Amino acid sequence: MGIVASLRAREDFLKAAFVTLGSRFLDLPSRYGFHLIVAFRLGVLDAGLFYIVFSVLTLAAGGGRLGIDRALTREVARAMAQDAPNDARAIIADGVRTVLLLCIGATILMLMIADPVAHHLIGNPALARPLMIGALSIPPLCISVVAGGALLGLMRVGYSQAIYSWLWPAIYCLCALVVPLTVTSALWLLLAATSINALIGLLLLLWILPKRDAAAPVGQKVPLFGLGWSLFTSEIVQLLLSSAPALALGIVTSAREVGYFALAWRVALILNLVSSAVASMVSPRFARAHAQGKHEELQTISVQALGIVFALGIVPLLILTFGARPILELFGSGYGDGATTLRILLLGQCIAMLSTGAPELLGMTGHGSVLRRINLAAALCLGLSLAALTPWLGANGAALATVSTAAAIGIGAMMAIHRYLGFVPLVALRSALRRRG
Repeated sequence: MGIVASLRAREDFLKAAFVTLGSRFLDLPSRYGFHLIVAFRLGVLDAGLFYIVFSVLTLAAGGGRLGIDRALTREVARAMAQDAPNDARAIIADGVRTVLLLCIGATILMLMIADPVAHHLIGNPALARPLMIGALSIPPLCISVVAGGALLGLMRVGYSQAIYSWLWPAIYCLCALVVPLTVTSALWLLLAATSINALIGLLLLLWILPKRDAAAPVGQKVPLFGLGWSLFTSEIVQLLLSSAPALALGIVTSAREVGYFALAWRVALILNLVSSAVASMVSPRFARAHAQGKHEELQTISVQALGIVFALGIVPLLILTFGARPILELFGSGYGDGATTLRILLLGQCIAMLSTGAPELLGMTGHGSVLRRINLAAALCLGLSLAALTPWLGANGAALATVSTAAAIGIGAMMAIHRYLGFVPLVALRSALRRRG
């Protein structure tokens, strides 16, 4: 019976992985179509200005949800594992209300500080109005993410990935075919695409929401803020990685250098399509296994996640590394200057692949405080590295800062898993491969 259960669990995992990766690979024509359109239609200089605004917007949107979406994923998965649909409904409703209030506050704050940020921090007063336009996209971005987190907790991985990842860029690309792009019009189009995505996400969530059990007690209120903040530290680091280097470059270098760094970063994130998709898929599985007391299953899931990432990620890593310059030049003249920057960024993505699922494993098994300390140390590492390297090495320095941050997260998470859960995912994967060999 144990062998049969193991085979069924493996088959279930592979089916979920196929759905998740199939959905996430739609990022290639949608999300990268978005970046290709921005890079090609705006040119290096205006693309740099757009990405400065996009980076500020991304950071502000993170403050508009504070990790509530990740907390929803865990708590909804735990409630469904315990056959408590009323609890799941109550948790989702509380999460949506909380994020709605947070994102409205973040929008008002960004509208208020747009002018001083443009004048005194970025040193480009012309960006004040684009920053205000960008602020309007905070609520739909946040609502989309919280809907995606709830759908993931309900194990509707394909729908979750669509709302989280590729749907709004796909809408953006379709609309951009007929809309002339400037920095301003590109931001208005971003607002339209993210608003449609948020509406679709909420409708999907209402459709899939578990039916209320009239015989069961009313759903319990779960303190999402505490768990959300611990999990949000991972989000903070990811937000900083995606935004802080471009902002640092915007302050100390030219918009042109920001433009080709931003594109190199987006190309490097092709590898993240696989690792982030697998990590999001295993998050509710970690939560469910932990809630059911199946501790050995945690190691099995970790090994399977790493195996899939390595199998699917190694070839793209090699192609991007050796073809960095010609790949970047496909986006337009001047972007090939970021070839060295891209290769450095790929090293950071390789390190991130080696620790796929490790932060999620800590967060979903009740070790949020440990994860919070690791992520705060990584954020400090990023800030210090950017301050030291960016003025000296420009885009390459910013790229090296991302590598040091990825290393801090990976090493810290692996050490914590070994201490608190008794295994190291990479070592377990190597042992599994040896047994098969």
